[in-house]
Amino acid sequence: MSKFSQPSSQQASLAMRDDQRAIAEAIARSWRRCMVKGVDEQAPAQDQIITAQELAQRLEKNRLLLTHAEPEMLTLSEQIAHTRSLVILTDNDGVILRTKSDGIEENTIRASLLPGASWSEEHRGTNAIGTALVERSPISVQGAEHFMAYHHSLSCSAVPIFAANNQLVATLDVSNDYSAPQQHTLALVKMAAQMVENRLFHATATGEIGVHFHARPEFIGTLWEGLALFDAQGQLQAINRSGQFQFGLPLDEDVLSVRQVQFEEVFDESWSAFKQRCLSTDLLFPLHLRNGARLFARVSSKATLISSRPAVAVPRESAASLALLDSGDPQLKLAIAQVKQVLNREIPILVLGETGAGKELFSRAIHDASTRRDKPFIAVNCAALPEGLIEAELFGYEEGAYTGAKRKGNVGKIQQADGGTLFLDEIGDMPLSLQARLLRVLQERCITPLGSSKSVPVNFMLVSATNQKLKDKVAVGEFRSDLYYRINGLTVQLPALRQRQDLQPLIRMILQVEQAGEAHISDEVMALFSRHPWPGNVRQLHNVLRTAVALADGAVIGLQHLTQDFLDELECVAAVMVETIPAGLTLKAQSDEAVRLAMQQQAGNISAVARQLGMSRNTLYRRLKALNLG
Repeated sequence: MSKFSQPSSQQASLAMRDDQRAIAEAIARSWRRCMVKGVDEQAPAQDQIITAQELAQRLEKNRLLLTHAEPEMLTLSEQIAHTRSLVILTDNDGVILRTKSDGIEENTIRASLLPGASWSEEHRGTNAIGTALVERSPISVQGAEHFMAYHHSLSCSAVPIFAANNQLVATLDVSNDYSAPQQHTLALVKMAAQMVENRLFHATATGEIGVHFHARPEFIGTLWEGLALFDAQGQLQAINRSGQFQFGLPLDEDVLSVRQVQFEEVFDESWSAFKQRCLSTDLLFPLHLRNGARLFARVSSKATLISSRPAVAVPRESAASLALLDSGDPQLKLAIAQVKQVLNREIPILVLGETGAGKELFSRAIHDASTRRDKPFIAVNCAALPEGLIEAELFGYEEGAYTGAKRKGNVGKIQQADGGTLFLDEIGDMPLSLQARLLRVLQERCITPLGSSKSVPVNFMLVSATNQKLKDKVAVGEFRSDLYYRINGLTVQLPALRQRQDLQPLIRMILQVEQAGEAHISDEVMALFSRHPWPGNVRQLHNVLRTAVALADGAVIGLQHLTQDFLDELECVAAVMVETIPAGLTLKAQSDEAVRLAMQQQAGNISAVARQLGMSRNTLYRRLKALNLG
């Protein structure tokens, strides 16, 4: 154990007690508000669901929020997989905009947790979403802490989300059955909400020069850095929440809407001296506040700020080149070598691999290694979009093309990729009707938006990905053979994590991506990682490490920093493998046999089997289909 571990654990324990005390006080204040307002704690909940038209208007108003929250909601959903929880995003009124479900039970008032439902304190009494909005701080509300008895079956953790300059725009919440509370849920929601805030800040804040700072130099470049944007004269234009806290600015108001703040008011240095000293270096340097406190900082120009705005959940620098993905596995090394041979030759690439094996990250690396690296990388998940919307998303539409269309129309994903790369993930799930339209685009290199008679020329590199056997789909008429040969210029296979020979280098790489390159993993945890079957592949490993780094807070990562769900998953899979699976089988055969045995043990209950094997239901369905069991 590191000599620094004990102080860090003590600090974490004290912080946790402070958080619990603050939450208890916030709940007490909320109950008093509810009693003053006359909320009936025994009344059945009124389902306060807005109309479909009102919901569509709110979705349009919050389009930017939804765009930047979607990747973090997906990551959060994967982190709490198999806990029967619901990830919820609301607007600043507490109206649910979007959810991601993991099998939350009907008796947890699922009807009240649908998009369009209001969870303000006025409508629901004390609850995580509504109370977080009023208190403007993270909160967990468990069981009978809810003011209304109707909600006592729920366990909820919500965190407010702020845009640039302290504007409260949303909450992110995880709700589940109170009978199955989840340790660490609020910490995970905080981390996801911080990611969303950072994305929104980069997407909306403007300034000529950015100052990235923190009292601890290792935190610069992470989720927790302060970021202040100044104009050319040194006037503060925008600042994120972490920066406000470090500056000592109030977190309950938009300071910049009240008065102008100059660089010299915050830092103990003139603006001209600062520019002369710092704009010529990318290195960290000390910077003092007016109160004498020392920070560490680096600067970035307006161009750097714009180019670093995140478009996907993985930081752009982590996918800067194919070389960075080569951590020693022979099969992955072969895939990288094959791609390099065809790069920049207008040859479409098809990436094969299981869910979570890193197909999008690999495809992003292809883009970043190409001559198109400075142009857009546009990713479309063909399995995630409803069939009725995917055509409009891909091809765009003109004004009035269909009911609910945006007033000025919309540019489709294919046109957005002009000059860059179009990444079609899960292309095997694309409807047949759209396959014909996509084939025409690939042949003619032009698109026609819905409702338009004009063709628009497009030029892009095509990278597709799937976890399915497209040849089999072609054979049964579910995928067009002409489209298959059009997208299959080069096929590369990414290995599943359980097949890779580079686990330790991969872990070091992920820790570097998480800005935790100095983090140390105990031998016990590393041994556990080595024997885990990783049904969620690299994505699951990344989520496990990200959570462990956050919970360890600088200490050596031990078993206590792994979620109980992950440990239970290992125990279940190990029990099946050790007790009932014959020795001498290949890893693939062992995995297949584990699925068969789990189906028998759980009498075909898909949710129970997925929990036992530690995989999503969608992945399980695909495995069952491949084994002719579904």
